[in-house]
Amino acid sequence: MTINFFRFYLLLLPTLLWAQDNLDIKVDARMEALSIFYTLATADTLDIKPTPSTYYRDVKLYFEPFKNHESLNWYRNLDAWDGYDMASLGLFLSGQYPFTITIEPEVKYIRSSTPETFLYQFNKFYKDTDMYSFINKHKKLYQSVCQSAEDTVKTSGILNNIQSFYGTTVESKFVIYLDLLNNLGSNAISSNDPLFIKERMFRLAYLNDESKNLTDESPVVFTPYINVVTHEISHLFLKEFIPKYRQRLYKIRHLFLTTSSGEVLNESEWENELDELLVRVCTAHILTQKFGNEKGIEEINNQAKHFKLAKPLYDFFDSYLSNRTSFKEIDTFYPEIVQFLENYKQ
Repeated sequence: MTINFFRFYLLLLPTLLWAQDNLDIKVDARMEALSIFYTLATADTLDIKPTPSTYYRDVKLYFEPFKNHESLNWYRNLDAWDGYDMASLGLFLSGQYPFTITIEPEVKYIRSSTPETFLYQFNKFYKDTDMYSFINKHKKLYQSVCQSAEDTVKTSGILNNIQSFYGTTVESKFVIYLDLLNNLGSNAISSNDPLFIKERMFRLAYLNDESKNLTDESPVVFTPYINVVTHEISHLFLKEFIPKYRQRLYKIRHLFLTTSSGEVLNESEWENELDELLVRVCTAHILTQKFGNEKGIEEINNQAKHFKLAKPLYDFFDSYLSNRTSFKEIDTFYPEIVQFLENYKQ
């Protein structure tokens, strides 16, 4: 750690400690209901099943009589299903049944049909199965799992490292929504609605550790992966980069459309690829500061298997870290990143 960075860190310390304490981990009942519906409709067909646990066992036993419910069969018979992030829609629904969209989400979570048609089928299933009672019965489990996960994140101190790296002084609460049936992936949740404007939110998957040989008799032990937490929070810190420089970045979109293996992606994917590239580079640097150079190199080498610019951009970020008196916040470094990408020679 350079002297300049150390001084900067001391100036930020009160804010960092505030960020570490301002964490909320929860299970949202609406999101959980959507996750249950999605799981019951698709799990038999998807290769990746929910992580085995006593909770997943309870879901299967309770909803067994409804396995051929008309709403589930309707969803199964659609031309395409929604992504694993679909349960995030729950955050934007009314508080009680019948559920309607009360806040327009920034992301189109329901792509399988119109949102109105989907919610009609979902509401019917919710009522017919008395899903409220099932979720209410498991509230103590949700609270216990959330407390354990919160203890893990706070003990790790990773929020301090994230806040330090990005340098923002905006007071925001970190809100993590756990999904006990999602074994596919995590996702950041963005919203400019006044209700969420000061919250940095993401949904965290309960990923299966196959080495533990979990079964339906295994209790839920939700230990968040620190690199995943860092990755998803980073999406929220970096979300303004592409919109702010889209015109210039669009001109060099070809840089982001060829993978390390030579695969050429569809042009429509350039923004997602660039966003993921930047997030993964920053995540690797945060892990370096947290756990040492070896951990950061391991992370960036793993990302370089897909992203051709992962290592060059990772090395370029040294100029950000060594000049923190000039780049107090990440957005002050954005022009340097854009210029680096524009001048990059493959």
